Amino acid sequence: MYWIYLTLFILVVLTPKIIQEGALFLREEDVESLIIFCFGLFGFVLYLAKEKALLRVFREKLHLQKRANLITKDLSDSYSYIGGLNRKFDIVKDLIFYLPKDTAEVLSKREPETYQPIIQAVKLLAKTKTVSLRFVNTKTKEVEKVVEDDSENVFSSFDAKTLVASKKTFWEEGSSVVVRSPRQAKSMAAYIIFSKATNRVDDIEIFKILASQALLLFCVDWYSTGERRNKSLSDQK
Repeated sequence: MYWIYLTLFILVVLTPKIIQEGALFLREEDVESLIIFCFGLFGFVLYLAKEKALLRVFREKLHLQKRANLITKDLSDSYSYIGGLNRKFDIVKDLIFYLPKDTAEVLSKREPETYQPIIQAVKLLAKTKTVSLRFVNTKTKEVEKVVEDDSENVFSSFDAKTLVASKKTFWEEGSSVVVRSPRQAKSMAAYIIFSKATNRVDDIEIFKILASQALLLFCVDWYSTGERRNKSLSDQK
């Protein structure tokens, strides 16, 4: 393109030297002016075409930059999501791997320590400091056991009747979230209650898994305690 402009400039400069006489009814000066005008018009048309091409390239560049930014954002969100999933997977994996140990602790009557991994997992996943784990008999509508970190009595309104009244496995009430174990065991259900730290609660299924594991540990303790009681009565006889 630059060579074309240079050629046009040279031709414009040499036009008076090249044109030595007029043509038809035009004088020599008129012919020179007409030729110089044509060269200038041609150069202007080339300039407009080049500007239009540059504008198109500029728009395509902006479009590609926007797509690159969106892709970068999506990749960042994907990495964050995968990282979060890996962290949650590690939490659930540790709980599953430590289940035999937790069961042994229940059998050795160390229940408060046994439920702490579940409490800590809920705190980590929900990003909260206040958690309550409650085991409710749905027939008698009584709370059989409470393991919680609630020094301010935030969950005092969640009695057995209130919990059993809802048929949902997950619901929000005020600033609190309640997750119930999806299945019952001998009319017993486990409820995890924690303060809502964000507007949206994710990973509800993981909380249900934690509630189910807590119910399993409670049932192990319940049945082992019953067996020891029956054995004691049998020995007394």
